[in-house]
Amino acid sequence: MSQPLRIVPDEPFPEVGTAFHTALSADGRWLAVVGYLGGAFSRSRTVDLPRGARPAPRVLVYQRADLSYHRTVAVPGESVDTLAFHPTLPLLAVGTDEGDEYARHGTLLLADVVTGRQARVVRADAGVAALRWRDADTLDVLLTETDHDSASEGLIHYTESAVPRPPSGDWLTLAPEPEETSEPPPDAPEPEPAPLAVRQPAAQHWAARLPEVDVPARHAELRELATAGGRDWRARRAVWAVAALRDGRVLAAREDSLLECWSPEGRRMWTVPPPAESFQYVGLQLQVTPDERTARVTVATGTSDNRRSTVLAVSLADGSVRTEHHLRYPALLASRTDGVWAARDTCELFPAPPSWSPSATLLFAPDGTPLGAVPLGHYDPRTELTVRRAPDLYALVVRDRPAPPGTETGAARADAVGGSYAYAAEQARLARQETWLARVTVGEPNAPGAVESLFPLGPRTTVRGGPAVYVNDTAGPALILATADSGTPHLTRRSLPHGEPTWSLPTDSAITGVDLHANTLHAATATGDLLTLSPTTGTLHTRHPLTSPGGHPFTPLTLTTTPAGDVVIGTLEGRLLVRG
Repeated sequence: MSQPLRIVPDEPFPEVGTAFHTALSADGRWLAVVGYLGGAFSRSRTVDLPRGARPAPRVLVYQRADLSYHRTVAVPGESVDTLAFHPTLPLLAVGTDEGDEYARHGTLLLADVVTGRQARVVRADAGVAALRWRDADTLDVLLTETDHDSASEGLIHYTESAVPRPPSGDWLTLAPEPEETSEPPPDAPEPEPAPLAVRQPAAQHWAARLPEVDVPARHAELRELATAGGRDWRARRAVWAVAALRDGRVLAAREDSLLECWSPEGRRMWTVPPPAESFQYVGLQLQVTPDERTARVTVATGTSDNRRSTVLAVSLADGSVRTEHHLRYPALLASRTDGVWAARDTCELFPAPPSWSPSATLLFAPDGTPLGAVPLGHYDPRTELTVRRAPDLYALVVRDRPAPPGTETGAARADAVGGSYAYAAEQARLARQETWLARVTVGEPNAPGAVESLFPLGPRTTVRGGPAVYVNDTAGPALILATADSGTPHLTRRSLPHGEPTWSLPTDSAITGVDLHANTLHAATATGDLLTLSPTTGTLHTRHPLTSPGGHPFTPLTLTTTPAGDVVIGTLEGRLLVRG
């Protein structure tokens, strides 16, 4: 794989995701954007990101002349509420405001966008809601505080503070707020006032002009900047599923687009928008029929407490759509290489019902004809599984190990002790649960299929969304799947049908995508690396960082290989990464 990484589409600002705030430096040289990527979880896929399933917004800095990525300004916390460039220096002020009406905290961050140097002031009792440079020597800061007066407890009020240029003349020597310590010695010199210690009630017009989170306006700004540079840009959300066709086209299912088709050269051929009746989730699953004439995608419909799925069939010739099945439950799809597919009930309901028995998993022929159903039982993140290139249908099922001899039933003891034992018995039962790999076989037409439990994954092993790929080589048939053993991510080969582990490779973060081409295994990690391995021995051959030209690490969500051997990766940033 000697070719450089190719980003599809070839547009500026591929790191942004959703833009919350923007700021342009006074000299027009620098553009700062607060970008947000959204979450990396659903009931059909869960990606364990290194810093949690919902990345914090980032402050991205671009060079205005060519819109190239320059750097990311590291900001603590979960929100970025305001940006302001210094009137003459390449100095960016950033404010964060977090907490609720009972406790606020925030940060004032100053960053030299050229060198990356930073100064940070943290306030444990106030958030930074807005910033404005009064002049080259004074930064005005609007703070949000909690009013602890008993008459108005729980209300937010605003104060303002003027931060002067430090005596050194260098803004980046701004002293941090001092921590609370014991009383200083009597002969100690008078300390310098903390940057945000002197406050006064905020002027009414100042508090009324808080920065607005106007996403459409921010996106319009970025489009205008791209257009001025002779390029195109549009906001894109996470790519959850990808598929490569034999003719070189690539399909991508995005969170904000049902399906899109890309030419081998990276040109958008057509896009299918989500239907009007979709509810919350689209673009999470994708199946292609063996003849490559049709792709299946799912759309969530209904309401949060009565969620359902619609399976849509998309013509790969022109993107036309027809409804294939209405399912009375939210579904996780699985398929095998001959095109037979299944739809499993994930019970994604809120609030969850007091008791719930999942619907039987429906089985279908490649053309959508019903083939019966099988009971797969309980579903939760432990049982998420997506297997590529498998000649059989595989699923994860939960089984209870037998209780130790002599254990009384929860019902009998609950009557005696008022229910407390019932809770303990239920917790003990949950502790005895094991996750097993099962193979699903199809019965006669309109007859029930069968579920064959093959092997347990282990008491401390979880899968959480797969992914996995089927392989049949000199070592025999096997599944290579992503697991977490006692919290440590692994990529593991398990022989079929009995599950003997052939090899297991620890990784620094969760595996988000895995696929096979020829005798090479490709896997993407949540930290943004592309691994190539031997599928037979697990020997790691290469590790490639998945970064933009400026060095920004992308966040992979899914991966596939093309018939020509290229690797296509869908990212949380909404882009496709292609490596040849």
